[in-house]
Amino acid sequence: MKKKTVISASALIILAMLMLVMASARAEITAAAQLNAPGITIGVDQGSAAEKTVRELLPEAAVAYYTDKFLGYTAVAQGKIDAFVYDRAQMQLAIENGQSDVRLLDENLGDPIRIAVGLSPVSTIPDLEKQINRFIAEIRADGTLDDMYRRWVIEEKETMPQITLPDHPDLVLKVGTSGVVPPYSYYQDGVLNGYDIELAFRFAAWLGAGVTFKVYDYGAIVPAAVAGDVDCIMANLNVTPERQEVLPFSGILCENILGIMVRGQAGPEAAPAWAAYNGKRIGVLTGPLMENIARANFPDSEHLLFNSYPDCITALLAGRIDAYLGDELGLKSVHAEQPEIDYIRDRITQQDCSFAFRKNDPRSAALCEELNAFLALSHENGTMQELEDIWLGADEARKVVDMSGLTGEKGTIRVVTTSTDMPFSYIKDGKNVGYDIDLVVRFCRYAGYGLELGDVDFAARIPAVQSGKYDFTTDMNVTEERKEQVLFSDPTCTGGIVLAVLSSSLEEASSASAGESGHAPAESQRAESVWESLSSSFHKTFIREARWQLFLEGIGTTMLITLLSILFGTALGFLVFMLCRNGNPFANGVTRFSVWLVTGTPMVVLLMILYYIIFGSVAISGIAVAVIGFTLTFGAAVYGLLRMGVGTIDRGQYEAAYALGHSNRHTFFRIILPQAIPHVLPAYQGEIVGLIKATAIVGYIAVQDLTKMGDIVRSRTYEAFFPLIAVTVIYFVLEGLFSFAVGRIRVGIDPRKRSRERILKGIDPHD
Repeated sequence: MKKKTVISASALIILAMLMLVMASARAEITAAAQLNAPGITIGVDQGSAAEKTVRELLPEAAVAYYTDKFLGYTAVAQGKIDAFVYDRAQMQLAIENGQSDVRLLDENLGDPIRIAVGLSPVSTIPDLEKQINRFIAEIRADGTLDDMYRRWVIEEKETMPQITLPDHPDLVLKVGTSGVVPPYSYYQDGVLNGYDIELAFRFAAWLGAGVTFKVYDYGAIVPAAVAGDVDCIMANLNVTPERQEVLPFSGILCENILGIMVRGQAGPEAAPAWAAYNGKRIGVLTGPLMENIARANFPDSEHLLFNSYPDCITALLAGRIDAYLGDELGLKSVHAEQPEIDYIRDRITQQDCSFAFRKNDPRSAALCEELNAFLALSHENGTMQELEDIWLGADEARKVVDMSGLTGEKGTIRVVTTSTDMPFSYIKDGKNVGYDIDLVVRFCRYAGYGLELGDVDFAARIPAVQSGKYDFTTDMNVTEERKEQVLFSDPTCTGGIVLAVLSSSLEEASSASAGESGHAPAESQRAESVWESLSSSFHKTFIREARWQLFLEGIGTTMLITLLSILFGTALGFLVFMLCRNGNPFANGVTRFSVWLVTGTPMVVLLMILYYIIFGSVAISGIAVAVIGFTLTFGAAVYGLLRMGVGTIDRGQYEAAYALGHSNRHTFFRIILPQAIPHVLPAYQGEIVGLIKATAIVGYIAVQDLTKMGDIVRSRTYEAFFPLIAVTVIYFVLEGLFSFAVGRIRVGIDPRKRSRERILKGIDPHD
């Protein structure tokens, strides 16, 4: 019996040693993709958003649950599990405070996790959800919430500010917390400290209440709130669908990034993944925000400026840039539609998005306050969460904006957007849709306004608001520099600036080499693949959502601007020439100055001056302003052509005409002008072609011409080939039509090309 016991004990010792050897012999984990395999075990905090993310993104791995994150860290260090997924900031803090034999992978897992206050559904505090959301909206607006996050999470300052609570409160706020989650809720010198603790004190002071804390394990804290033992939970609580079934939540406080802890020695904290692109070609959207971020974080890079995100996408796919700066929420939509484009999950900066109003204007300030009240109410009643679910979700059927119920009883507000900015503002099925469009429509319905939408390029949106042409603009990242220019509303959403790159650049080297030993596809297969690609692109560009209608609408707008500009410009140029042809000094002086001013000003600048300054306070459409601008430039060209054409006619013809008794006017119209016109018609034809091409810039003043429609289609398909080729072909056709029309006129008035019958019309050849 004793011998069997000794053998059994020896076997157990040998087995334990073998397990240790096997654990130490595990392959080194260097990328998240290695964790998605049978035999891999990943630790998570039970019931957290990390569990859901691991199950979705790493389904092949087994999941181990831990109620104490430090036990998870130790399990990784001892090789009992392969990885632990948790809040990156907290795991980094644990490593810096002495957690040994573990390190963090450079990459993160999944999207950031939303953190909010959990609310007891049976709390005795009246309107608790309404109160907490109003409080959060206020401290977000005045910068307190951002300051708290910076002090506790970024800078790790462990000093609680002095917050005064009432001495004898009628109300006591009961807060559930964990006490083991630095820097959010933890003990320091026996006293609770951290971001959530400060938040609780501030909320209690705002309520005029006292505060007591109850500390729970994470597994018990939600049941405690459900039972009413606490009024709310402030413990870095993840918002998950399961928790939302039993608890209401406040508006979002902040977002956590899920890091991956694996076994190994932690070196110095790795630079963010986007830092590797410093020195490469970076696409930057025109404007101070993106340009400043590029200069600060990519000082050694070549910065290429673009007017819109579709231009950035086209340049990235064509290999003209290596990456571009973009909004994280927008890039999620881009990646879902165009898998060839991905983005580095590490945020470069975190940015609040707001609506921007005209500064120092009482009406704008009142409208902004009205919108802020609506935003606070929308956070309380769940509207903001509904908008996120619709426009950041995958269900395309829900992405529809209901434009009904806009009574206009309080007037019409004018809102300017950029229709190439998914998911905030874009064109779908020929209609304006998007997160911001939906939010604006709901606000107008709530407040009793009508709505007029404008569409300009991104760089023109702030000038459009500053000029008073529009009441406010949507989806603007809040910066200190912009605060000097416009008045911002409370945040409409929170995101960040990230770096968009080709998906291939993020793939593992192993997957890149996986096909090296394979055989090249047959020519027929390659041709079929190309044909299928072209067919798919054609369908997305023209057929899907009836996008061919957008091109037709753009053609109509371009034709209208061109035709009216030709007619009015020709009449204007001819009228000015008639005023100046006899040498009137005053008329010639004014004309020379005006022509110099108009022709010396870049066309896009001239249009913006007309639209935002001269006609800034006038209710005039962008098409009318475009016609005025191009009429001025085309009129100046016609004036110059007439001077040149008439100048080629010998002065002796005037003298001969006068000698025969013709008047000055009769001489000009019957003798001089008919000879001058054939000289200038070729140049006139060239001016028309130039005018058609010049209209491509009218998108700066809220005109959806052919080029703008091409950009809108590109913003939905994320492809350059068919939209750009279609726009190019259409412009060639339009130029051909106008050239043909002018050519027919040239034939009709050129004596050398007229028929004998027309020359002898009205003459009897037998006389």
